[in-house]
Order: sequence, then C-alpha cells, then structure tokens
Amino acid sequence: MQKGNNLTVGSWCDQWFISNRSKWNGNTEGGYRNLIYSHICPSIGSVELEGLTEQTVTDFYNELLSQGLSARSVWCVHLLLRRCLDEAARDQLIPYNPVRLCPEPQAEEYKSVPLRLGQIQRYLNTAEQIGVLPIIYTGLSSGLRQCELITLSWADFHIRCRYILKGQRLLTLNDRTTHLLEQIPEADSSYVFCNPKTGTTYKLHEFYYLHKKILNRAKLPWVSFRDLQRQCMEVRI
Repeated sequence: MQKGNNLTVGSWCDQWFISNRSKWNGNTEGGYRNLIYSHICPSIGSVELEGLTEQTVTDFYNELLSQGLSARSVWCVHLLLRRCLDEAARDQLIPYNPVRLCPEPQAEEYKSVPLRLGQIQRYLNTAEQIGVLPIIYTGLSSGLRQCELITLSWADFHIRCRYILKGQRLLTLNDRTTHLLEQIPEADSSYVFCNPKTGTTYKLHEFYYLHKKILNRAKLPWVSFRDLQRQCMEVRI
C-alpha cells in the first residue's frame, strides 16, 4: 500500500478497482470500469488524493454535465467515487472523504426539493426523539461544514460569548444552539459530539446515514444535509 501523499485519485481508483473486481458480476465490473477509466481518471485522475477538495469534485460533475453526460450518469459517477474514497478514508489515506461534502447530483426524477417549514420542524422533532438534536441543530444553524461539525472540539467555541471559531471564521450561535450545547454532559473526550454507538467522533458516512435515518423516520423526501443547512440558515430556524 502506497502512502496517501504518493497517490493520485486515478492511481487509487485503479488500485481499488483491481482489488475489488473479482467480487462483482460482469455487468457491474463493466459499468465500474467505464465510469472510472472513461470519466474519473481522464478528468481528475492526476489530482493528488490528499489534495482533492469538495470544489474540485463539484467542478468535475459540472464538467461532465457540460460535456453532455446525462444527469443519471453523473449521479452514478458520484456514487462510485464516494464509495471508492470512503475506503481511502477508512484506510486513513485521507482524513475524510470530500465527496461526502458535495451536494449529491440527482437524476431528474430524484431532484432534491426544499422542505416546508412544517417539514423542517418534523425533521428536528425526529432528531430530538432519537437523541441527536444537539449535533443536528448546531449543524443546521451555525454554518459549520460537516467535517468541521463532527470534529468540533470544546476548545472551538465559547458558550458565554456565543461563538465558534473555526480557522479564520467566527460563527455566531443562536439562543437555542447555546442552550443545547450547555446541556451536553461533561465527558473525557475533547470533542463535543460523539457517536453513542462507538464512543468516538462521527465518521462522515455515519453522519450521512444519521441524516438519512431522520428523513426516513420523519417520512420526508430526500434533501442533502448541506441543502437543508442552507435553507435553515435562510429562514433562521
């Protein structure tokens, strides 16, 4: 296994494909081969694995669309790239999977639609029922990126002054966020939010499935967490 800083996106995808293709049937192998070697490698294959960003991936999707690739095909590229880089993150070749931060491309029939205010409240009520409202509400109301949210440390914010400092960004907390954070019991961890199942910080894919679980339990249509965050910040939940 090469070190992460010696890998490009193309070399990792090639390595991943070769090591896994024996698990797939012929149709799956052929489809993955086409997506990787006809689309991913020619466009972003030379990008260093550790240097891949959310913006690079988003620009890549837009480029594919501008070249005439169907929305459904771009969606398939996204799913495969996400799966492939999930394994790179799992193997600690990269700190997190940037594809998880991108709005998910959708085929026309699966477009993400904004939730109504009553639906947003239902989403929040469901998050509270399953005991995850603090991390969900903080994420929706603060403007934190998902990778920042799941790794938020107690040293990052000041409850009395109601702010979070992440890098050069100063994010103001509203009254409800402040109250929810104050209610979190003290623990040995330096991180604010821990997955109760593992006792450690959420992985990006774990947070993705948590969001999906809330939508399903609340019987709501699909909307990405990032899109929901933008909507919530506009209406100031």
